[in-house]
Amino acid sequence: MNSSLPEKSQLVSDKLPTSQEAVPAYAAAVQTIFASLSLHQGDRIRMLHFPDSDVAAMKTVIKGSWQKGLQGERNYGGSYEYKMYGYPWRGQGSDAITSRILMREVFASLFSQGWILHASTDVSKKEFDKDTMIFRKQQQPPPESEWFAISFNMSDRLRLIGADGGLISDVRELLKHIKLWQNEDWKDKNLNAREFKLWGRPWWASGEETMKTRLLLLRLLELLEARGWSLYASVDQSTAGNDSSETDSWFCVRDKSWVEGSAVFHR
Repeated sequence: MNSSLPEKSQLVSDKLPTSQEAVPAYAAAVQTIFASLSLHQGDRIRMLHFPDSDVAAMKTVIKGSWQKGLQGERNYGGSYEYKMYGYPWRGQGSDAITSRILMREVFASLFSQGWILHASTDVSKKEFDKDTMIFRKQQQPPPESEWFAISFNMSDRLRLIGADGGLISDVRELLKHIKLWQNEDWKDKNLNAREFKLWGRPWWASGEETMKTRLLLLRLLELLEARGWSLYASVDQSTAGNDSSETDSWFCVRDKSWVEGSAVFHR
């Protein structure tokens, strides 16, 4: 284990204010609990204001969904930090799919424990910054749900990670209908990652083509909702090269009890 990351002695928990610390006037009225999960450097997750049990559960999620494993953990600035082997937040090459699977499982785990994403926000001006995700604790856990991810790769690739065959077929039909489908193949069949190559360069568009890209996203969202899926999170989880920015990754959720024709409730 990295010597800079000592073995865990205990997980982070809230501390009562000392007698020297003033308690804000609003504190007595606060019932909603907020917590944050943020991505740092190329390989770290930091959890702030989560209960010990949820911090511990995250360790299981990382070990189960990040194939390179967990390198270390420590208390850090009031948060609890997990450091992974490899660089999942570079999000390129062999890590491009597995890093999205990791985040998909992070969202699914927190969701199942009643943590609902409140906002995904960029609060840093650092060159290789990534998003901070703010969660709101819901007392009644949501229904059992299923998840998949979408990534926008290179300048012309649309990748579905964990989608079923029916949705893959629907996306193919949509792309052909709007004359963007060029070809497709498995990027990694074992990881259920299907990649579509589009005409043009929609993720590097300019001029009027920028509006065609936005129209594609609207049509994709309409399709997802028709199939019971809701866009749960759009997250900047990857660093970019020196001459480019990075696209968000989408994470979609659907109630397992959903049936065709039912309403889709967004959280």
